[in-house]
Amino acid sequence: MSLYHYNPNFVETLDENRVHPNLKGAPISQDIDITSDKSSILKSDYIFIAVPTQSLRELLKTVEISPDSYLVSLSKGVESGTHLFPSQIIKECTSEEYEICTLSGPSHAEEVSLGIPTAVVVASPNMTLNRKVQEIISSNTFRAYSNSDIMGVEIAGAVKNIISVASGMCSGLGFGDNTTAALVTRGLNEIVRLSRKLGGEESTFYGLAGIGDLCVTAFSKHSRNRQFGIEVGKGSSPKDVIKDMKMVVEGYYTVESLYNMMIDVDVDMPISKSVYQILYEGLSPKQAILDLMSRDLTHENN
Repeated sequence: MSLYHYNPNFVETLDENRVHPNLKGAPISQDIDITSDKSSILKSDYIFIAVPTQSLRELLKTVEISPDSYLVSLSKGVESGTHLFPSQIIKECTSEEYEICTLSGPSHAEEVSLGIPTAVVVASPNMTLNRKVQEIISSNTFRAYSNSDIMGVEIAGAVKNIISVASGMCSGLGFGDNTTAALVTRGLNEIVRLSRKLGGEESTFYGLAGIGDLCVTAFSKHSRNRQFGIEVGKGSSPKDVIKDMKMVVEGYYTVESLYNMMIDVDVDMPISKSVYQILYEGLSPKQAILDLMSRDLTHENN
């Protein structure tokens, strides 16, 4: 088993016990070969792709993949310009008809590395592939479920990061649990609304990829999106916060693509729109909340 990293200096970031500085838990097993040799990818039967969505296309252009390999995407988001989800980017970049699935759910690496019980979902229309991946990754502390709705899972994985940013803003503004609970609930409604337009299955959003991942991202201390939102809510410039953070904040990049997508497909997503206006148009977080609270009264399921 190999762990390929595009940066040859990656291995140097590991201490002598093979523990990554961002993960203070279990070390990377000695059975895993950590390498920047691209040939390791070509030799692999199963390839787990764990890079930010905006970097996915660039990575795929630089590596060779065997047509016999199975591809598992861990990326979450929407690509700028194309409005494609990760599995769609992979399909567009690969010349063969690869078997692709996506892995999602409430699974912060900081806890997975400590052996804290975690459940995720493997999604693709190919249930045989789902089963194979389930068997590979499941253990007594990590359980994988199967889902055929890859589109729904990827929609949830993208939008939940934006709702998490909004959740952090609420905290940064000093609002309480009532506000955050309402925000997350209405955020789930936006995920479902977009899914209806794009062909996802509504039941997906009441499972691990939907409400599960949304909750963990919106409330967890490990969430980069939430931490980013907290700082913006306190008054910091979004660009300055992004510059200072060492890890990628997917919600910052996804919201711009999603904003254009919601216009294209004509779907109303007021929370996501407000996050876009805060991050890219200078709207103050406090004013955004006031605007949302003063919208026309409507039925809850609209």
